Amino acid sequence: MKKNLVDALEEALKEPLSISEVKKFIERDDYGGGLLEAARRAAEARVPRVLRAYYPSSLFPPISVTGARCELNCAHCNRRYLRHMISAETPEKLYEVCVSLYERGAVGCLISGGSTREGYVPLEPFVDAIRLVKRETDLILNVHTGLVGRELARRLAEAGVDVASLDVAGDTDTVRTIYGLNREAEDYFEALRVHVEAGIKHVVPHICIGLHYGELKGEFMALEAVRRIKPETLVFIVLTPTRGTRMEGAPPPDPLTVAKVIAAARLMLKDTMIILGCMRPAGMVREKIDLLALNMVDGIVLPAQKTIKEAERRGFMIKRLSACCAIPRDYEPLVEAKQKAQNWTNRTLSHFKSSPSHTTSKRPPLG
Repeated sequence: MKKNLVDALEEALKEPLSISEVKKFIERDDYGGGLLEAARRAAEARVPRVLRAYYPSSLFPPISVTGARCELNCAHCNRRYLRHMISAETPEKLYEVCVSLYERGAVGCLISGGSTREGYVPLEPFVDAIRLVKRETDLILNVHTGLVGRELARRLAEAGVDVASLDVAGDTDTVRTIYGLNREAEDYFEALRVHVEAGIKHVVPHICIGLHYGELKGEFMALEAVRRIKPETLVFIVLTPTRGTRMEGAPPPDPLTVAKVIAAARLMLKDTMIILGCMRPAGMVREKIDLLALNMVDGIVLPAQKTIKEAERRGFMIKRLSACCAIPRDYEPLVEAKQKAQNWTNRTLSHFKSSPSHTTSKRPPLG
């Protein structure tokens, strides 16, 4: 590692980096050792060192307001992820499902669904049901939105949604090739502003690393757009070639490439919680990604036991949460209280330790 590069990165630790500064450092540091080391030091300044381990379970299930229907045919999804969600295709059904979940002790739910041709989940008919659920329960509601307009964003905010999870694509060619949308990357950047200005409590951007057939294409531009809104939480997911899609044979991005993007985010967003989300390749690639990211992120969904042990060895306190990884920090006490009430931790962790089927998640990718 070149000493002058390390010195430059040390200097950069004093203030958050801009996207142009990040690109300069990456150009000077092909291996990425300096960039990752600087990100590690920036993360270590965030004390206490806590690793949130998120375990999807029946306490925080996904719901689709469109059932298995989607007007798009995304190259990486092909509607397959919708099949594993609870179907609630009418406002009455959504209300019924949410109240039933609440009565059984659930923490919250992810309200998602297939996309329209305009690039958003058709939530308009469900706003009143969401408002009623928030009025009658303490469920944490995380809503997948997409490229919603100002009016729908305002109505969702007034209904009391806790979190809006929004995919952010940074390259127009990727938007059109992978999503099949006649939209531009700038539309996603504008959507971030629309969500924030509408007054939604917590806007959580999601960036998929390697979405363009395993290559980086727009991830850093997406990061720059995210940096402008200074979110409390940012979630990274990683392209996971899925059987039955047009991208099933695509290579996932190299783990070091993934780590460089996460390192850039850590240096650009020093006060933001960075989470490694549920959509990640399985096997050795996943293991390498998790271990490289460990010193730079605040949480990982479904971390392997090897990752947990390494985190403990490095001095992390492990906080286990049965919830969506996009929940804000101030909701964690509610999650932990409900987990305790249901004796969730011991039962669920023993299940995840013994079940190899939980190496990947069946939650839907955004977009």
